Amino acid sequence: MNRRSLVRAVLVPAAIGLLSVSVAWAGAGLVPVGIDADDAPVEVEDTSVGVEVVDGVAAPALGATATASFPAPGEVALPTGALDEGWYHVGAAKVDLYPRPDDYDDQFPGARWERDKAACETLDEDGLDHIVPGVGNEHDHEAVAGSPWPENPDCLYMGGFGLGPVNPIVEFDADGLWVRTVAISSGRDDDGDGATDTLMLTVIDAEGWLWDYAEKCDDCGWKQIQARLAAELGVSESSFVSHATHSHAAMDYLGGWGFVPDWYMQQSVDSIEASVRSAIAAMQPARLEVGEVLARPYNRERRDTYRAAEDPTISYLRAFVPETATTEPGKGQGKGGAPNQQPPEVTIPARTLATIGVYAAHPTTMGTNGGTAHPDWPGLFAKQAEERFGGMAMHMMSGLGNMSASGGTAIGTHLANTLPALGAGRLVEATSIATTERRWAQPATNVPLSALGVAGFFDRKFLSEPATIAVGESANSPCVSASPFSVEVVARAANIGGALAVTSGPGEMFANSTNTIEEQMSRLYGVFALAVAQSNDSLGYLPESFEQSTNPAAGQGGGFVGGGELYINYEDAYAIDRCFGDANLEYTLELLDQVF
Repeated sequence: MNRRSLVRAVLVPAAIGLLSVSVAWAGAGLVPVGIDADDAPVEVEDTSVGVEVVDGVAAPALGATATASFPAPGEVALPTGALDEGWYHVGAAKVDLYPRPDDYDDQFPGARWERDKAACETLDEDGLDHIVPGVGNEHDHEAVAGSPWPENPDCLYMGGFGLGPVNPIVEFDADGLWVRTVAISSGRDDDGDGATDTLMLTVIDAEGWLWDYAEKCDDCGWKQIQARLAAELGVSESSFVSHATHSHAAMDYLGGWGFVPDWYMQQSVDSIEASVRSAIAAMQPARLEVGEVLARPYNRERRDTYRAAEDPTISYLRAFVPETATTEPGKGQGKGGAPNQQPPEVTIPARTLATIGVYAAHPTTMGTNGGTAHPDWPGLFAKQAEERFGGMAMHMMSGLGNMSASGGTAIGTHLANTLPALGAGRLVEATSIATTERRWAQPATNVPLSALGVAGFFDRKFLSEPATIAVGESANSPCVSASPFSVEVVARAANIGGALAVTSGPGEMFANSTNTIEEQMSRLYGVFALAVAQSNDSLGYLPESFEQSTNPAAGQGGGFVGGGELYINYEDAYAIDRCFGDANLEYTLELLDQVF
């Protein structure tokens, strides 16, 4: 075997293993969403680029700061006859992610989007010289910030297929890729922490987004974005649940398969922040309903060797304005053409502001899609739910770590059709929001994975600080882990009106964990739960320790070979630590006990 073949045989499987971590880790339209009584957009003058407006609310431009504050309960008139309790202020917005390099040329001179696939597919055997000195020939393009790959810095790449920058994006699907945000506020500060009680649910159509970046930037991780917005808006940082759909046919924001250009990273950050600000600007009084529906036909366990259970239900949260009756003075005529003394009563039908679905199934049904970026089945879920119910819809992943899609891309449409009609869910009767979080240093004990990560094959910031944890259901036999390297991670929990729990996990949680959260909340508190994975980070698989292989190779690269099944399951090898899933679950349950 020659030297090049030897390097390829050793490096490539390891790199594929690392990069599949993001399989594990792995004109802008600014649209505050809400439908008026006539179900038609209201024309509002606005100077923002590509802004569509409904309900008469103008959206802040990309990069602008919020001009609206959270309304207090008495500042927004409730519909006639409405009770004070059970009403929230809800806004929804979505921002188109279609690349706009011309808008960023001043900040990034020469910004452009390369749409020639041949010019983007820069990695081949000769390109290994960039990774292993002395192997291969000189590459043509230097990597963009945050990526060690010999990629074309003008290209966008998909995340999760193949090795390195080999799957460029040359077009977007006709329905687009978006950042969506639903903002829910009680308009109060019940816990006295000086911040308005609120919850910001944000979804970006992407393979993943990191809590903290190592090289790409020092201000574009969820950690920094949320801190800026929290300070600007007067809310707690724990108010944010920011999620990536994990669609592999969408952009790679992790650096594992070729990064996005620097100008597009800035456009994406601006879009995330604009979606939050616009959701606030669009706030109006609304009611909330929650529920879950059995949807077992649309996912399946990825292997028969897991000890994890399936997650068979889709949970949902819907914000809506109920049907109201009012009078319209001056309409109609009496005898002799005189105005009616008794104006006619007008019924305004119920309308949906936002629908959020939470389900577990890997969004890999589109493949590389001929170079066309696609949100995969979560995008089709949003489209169908919007067509059925109106308003804006979005999907967030639950315990997808061990769950695959069943039935192809169409499952998004099928799942939206399983949701019940407006008004069929459990109404949230009280008005209150409480959020909390826990941040901790998670040991990174997976030696080959952490070494390649530190080398920059994905752009997650690692800390050269030791960490130790001892966690688990039983205090007598905890999962114990320690490492000289660690990563800062966060788990969050929210209580909405004593009727709904929302949690976040920083990677691909397994269904056993999300099922446990849902069952605990139902059994102990009689409430529904939206257990959201791949949220506020995209840091690998999070199986609990009992679900992992007892093979000594577990977590040390054994899953990089043999199709991920020869020695151990590849998900075991792509977890940064065997106790990470235990820590995330146990800390989340503790957080829920704090807010309920």
